[in-house]
Amino acid sequence: MLKREDYEEPRCVLCMNEKSRVPMDRVLEKFDSYLESKEIGRAKSHLLYWLEEAKVNRDEAGEIVLLGELMGFCRKNSEINEAIAFAESALSKVDKYGYSDTVTGATAVLNAGTVYRAVGECQKSAALYERAEKIYEKELASEDDRLGGLYNNYASTLTELGEFDKALEKYNKALKIMSAAPNGKLEAAITYLNMADLYVKKLGVIESETITDELLEKAYTLLTDDSIEKNAYYEFVLDKCIPAYDQFGQFLRSNELKRRINRL
Repeated sequence: MLKREDYEEPRCVLCMNEKSRVPMDRVLEKFDSYLESKEIGRAKSHLLYWLEEAKVNRDEAGEIVLLGELMGFCRKNSEINEAIAFAESALSKVDKYGYSDTVTGATAVLNAGTVYRAVGECQKSAALYERAEKIYEKELASEDDRLGGLYNNYASTLTELGEFDKALEKYNKALKIMSAAPNGKLEAAITYLNMADLYVKKLGVIESETITDELLEKAYTLLTDDSIEKNAYYEFVLDKCIPAYDQFGQFLRSNELKRRINRL
């Protein structure tokens, strides 16, 4: 769930009636509850309703946050055209509303970058990640897990562009943050799997085998850690990680991950 500082910026008390702001904590909590119960249609309708409320009440920060949530929701549910439309809307609003140099704006830019990466527009994605990185590194603490998420996504795009050394630098930054974060095990596992993909692209399947085996083992240890909360996000991450183990021929591990999310 997003933190309050993701969407609230210091504002003049005369600029906005506090009562008109979207109650973002409660809105996102309810959205998460719909996802947990797999009520996908209600989850989307919930976000769309509050997006309109934000527009009507001129809650600019709230509007940007909700557009970010919608683009992520649509991307994860393969509603790509809608995800792109929300991304374009968010990017225009970030500039129009004067949020270009804020964490709120940078988060929307980051989310848009992930949408464009999903449709193969890696040059555009990389430019957006770079833009978000400048704000995050300026405004967030160096150990903030939001920075870790950005580095991981940015590195994936750089890998697709063949900028392997720069990508590895970002992955190592992500690992440093996520390994120390209280709830960073799933994100660290994703990073290890992404690094395995990078080494295959950089060195080839045979030449990278020793490195990739080590990385896949590290990721599997984290993915099967019993201390991780078993929720909708856990299921989503495992579902996305399973193909990596199939790709590398590690079918026993793949089947165990499937068992954990009732796919066997």
